Parts: sequence; C-alpha cells; structure tokens
Amino acid sequence: SGPRTPVDAVVRTAQYLAGIVSYEGLWPQLGRLVRNFFGADVAAFIAREGEGGERCLHCEPDCPMLAAACAEATAMVFESGFLATEAVRIPEPHEVILLPIGRERQRTAYVLIAAHRGATALSRDTLDLYLALAGLIETTLDRIASQHRFLSMADNVPELLFQFVEHDGRWMFNYASGGARAALGLEAQALIADPALLFAGLDEAGGGRLLEALRASAAGRRVHLPLCWRAPDGGLRHLLLDAVAATGEQGRPVWDGALRDISEQVRLEEESRRNLVRLNKSMEDAIQAIATTIEKRDPYTAGHQRRVADLAARLAAALGMPDEQIHGIRLTAAIHDIGKIHVPAEILSYPGPLPEIEFALIRTHPEVGYEILKNVDFPWPVAEMVLQHHEHLDGSGYPRGLRGDAILLGARIITVADVVEAIALYRPYRPGLGVDTALAEIERSRGARYDPAVVDACVELFRGQAYCFPETADPGRVFARAPAHRKPEG
Repeated sequence: SGPRTPVDAVVRTAQYLAGIVSYEGLWPQLGRLVRNFFGADVAAFIAREGEGGERCLHCEPDCPMLAAACAEATAMVFESGFLATEAVRIPEPHEVILLPIGRERQRTAYVLIAAHRGATALSRDTLDLYLALAGLIETTLDRIASQHRFLSMADNVPELLFQFVEHDGRWMFNYASGGARAALGLEAQALIADPALLFAGLDEAGGGRLLEALRASAAGRRVHLPLCWRAPDGGLRHLLLDAVAATGEQGRPVWDGALRDISEQVRLEEESRRNLVRLNKSMEDAIQAIATTIEKRDPYTAGHQRRVADLAARLAAALGMPDEQIHGIRLTAAIHDIGKIHVPAEILSYPGPLPEIEFALIRTHPEVGYEILKNVDFPWPVAEMVLQHHEHLDGSGYPRGLRGDAILLGARIITVADVVEAIALYRPYRPGLGVDTALAEIERSRGARYDPAVVDACVELFRGQAYCFPETADPGRVFARAPAHRKPEG
C-alpha cells in the first residue's frame, strides 16, 4: 500500500532509494517508486541523447504514448531546467508534471514525466512533493555515479584495494578489487571466497609479520609492510602492503588498504645499487690514478695523499660522521693536492728554502685544484674541500682567508691530517720531525688555526690508540727529530 501522508511518502522514498546501489534495473525501480509512493498512474524517464535527441529510459505500455504527448514540454524542460505541468490525453485526460533531474555541465540530464489520471490540476503540495522527489533522485544518481567511478578505478588500477576484517579468529576480505589480478595473479572473487590464498604464498615468518602488524595497529595507525610472496605459478613477488586500521560494523576493527606488486621496483633498485657500486668503484679508481700521477711528479712525497686520506677518514669516524661522509672525505683527501699538477716538478722537489715567487706558485694549488674539480659531479663537495684545505679558523689561511664555520668540516679535518703528516714525515728540504712535534704544533694552534674537536680527536688517535701512518717505508722516520729548513705549506 502507498504512503498515507506527504511526509510518509518522502521518508519511504528516501529509505527505498538508499537500497539502490547500481544502475542495473534503476529506471524501472524509480518508475515503480513514483507510482506506488506518489500515486502516479504512468511514469516515464527521458534522457538526452546526442544533439537534441531524447530516449525513454523506463518503458511501461503507456510510456511511449506519454512521452510523445509531452515531447514539446519535455524539450522546454531540458532547455530551461524548470519544472512544467501540462494536461494531456493518453487517451484519457491526465494532469502531467515534468521534473528536471540531475545537471551535467549546467544542463538537465533527465526529465521525469509523472501523469495522474483526471482533469483536476495538481495541487501545490503535490508539486512540492515532486520537487522533493527530484532532489532525492539526484542525490541517489550522484551516489551511484560516485560508487561506480570508485569501483571502476579500483578495478583498473594495478594494485589490490581491499578491506580486511578479523572475525572469530578468521581473517576475511569484506572487499577486494580487480587489481588482485595484477598484484597477485588471483581473481578478486577467489580471494574473497578463500582468504587463505593470500597467506598460502607467504612463508611462516612473513605471515607472522603481517598478522602481528595488523593486530598491533591501533585505529588510525598506518601499516607499511614489504612482503615476499610466492605466486600460484611458483614465481616470487615482492609486495608492499599499506593499510590503515579503522572501526567497522558492530565496533569490529577493519583494515582498509592496498597491496601492490613492487617486484619491478625492487629489481630496478637492486640494479641501480649495483650500477652505483660500479660507478663508485670507477670513480675511486680514477681518483687513485690521479693521486698516483700527482705523486709520481713529486717522488719525495710519494704516499703523502694516501696517508692524509687514511688519517682524515679516521678523524672523521672519531667525530661520529656518517659512513658516506667519511668516504667522501677519504676520497677528497686522496687528491687534495691535485692542483700541484701545474707546479713544475723541480719546484716540488726543491731540496732547500724556496724563493718567494716559487713558494707563491705552490700556494695557488688549492685554487687550481678547485678549477679542475668544480664541474665534476661528485656526491660530496670535493672541489670546495680541496679549495679550503689550507684555510685556518682565525682567517690566517689561504687562498680566501675564510674563518670559523665558513670552512667546511671536511676541509678542517683534511687540514689537520695534512699538517700532521707533513711535519711528522720526511720532506726533500728536511728530515721528518716526528709525530710528537706534529701534535705539539696542532695543540699549540688549537682553536686558532685548527678545529679544537679535530685536534682532540687526532691527539687521542695517536697517543690513546697508538695510530701509525700506513705505508711508511721507514717507521723510524715518523718519530725522527731534526731541525727544519723550510716551513710547511700550511
């Protein structure tokens, strides 16, 4: 039986429409609703089709006759977007209301034609009731369209969108999208029917991690978990699960999320890692070749850069720097004197005090080194550290007279390592002065020329940990003492 009051009609209509979830059979259902709840004798829905064309969506025996009788009025409603009323004969007299429904780009999408037998004009209350109906139908159409778009997108994205729930100790899928095929090679319906298919592909540890992560997640907390999964065809897939815990029906926890196959991403990352290792190896080989070339031009200081590199890396580690930065400091120190390649070999190996002009030429090597390296795409500021490795905290260094934190920490470390090695070991213009003399020099200028933390780390390394320079041909030279004939470049 139909509703007894207008309010009852609207309420029952809203309840009825809430149960409609798809386009399938939509228009016949809406036609029955108009007849049963609003007392119409005939109801038809007309849709636009092409340029100026129209199509009847809901066809009862009298619908074509009603649509034909109201063709002109229907066109006006499509054009204006306003409701209209009309008296027609089909063949009996009927009072008709034509309602615009839904707008697409500011145009009416559908027209509802509801015909009531008789010659009495429809009351204002009846018209208002139909306007309320139009609003409810529009809301329903919007909801179905939104759901349809979501389901269409969910089924076409290459990942499994799901809602997972635990009930009485059993894990079940409330929903699984068509992306299950791309992610797992399984049909969504098969996964919903048998959730064990998911766990069957996980080893015991992986399944345990998954359940532990889900159960441990509180409402609103996101689960982000990589998994290894054995597909039904035997192939191994790398999966990434993203889910967020929420509260479902009857207060039960549910997990909404996505599961995607990242096997190709993992493969590319591994390939990239191998390429990076090869690239770094090639770069290090090139740096070593450069260092060797430099030292061959200055045989009296052969091994100097390698020793400075080893000490600088040890100092950086003692200061708690990350491994990647330590590596960059080691490589920079291994070529910190690359700018000396432009200095004639006879000046580098000159066995006595240098004239001012020649000494000034040697002092240009940080800038020359910077010019050589500045356009090389290192992952560290190599060129800048080479430029700054003769700068001092108090501004007394060269070439720019930088002060304090304007000098990179890596450069401050290389400076101390360079000075200690240069003083301690043999040079063409003097014997080695020994580690004690070198440490005394950096302690004397601690906080003035040299970074206090670096100095302290260096002293601890030699005195507390008995560090020795590597590749020292004559270990006795490290601790030898002799008068200096020429001051070190630092």
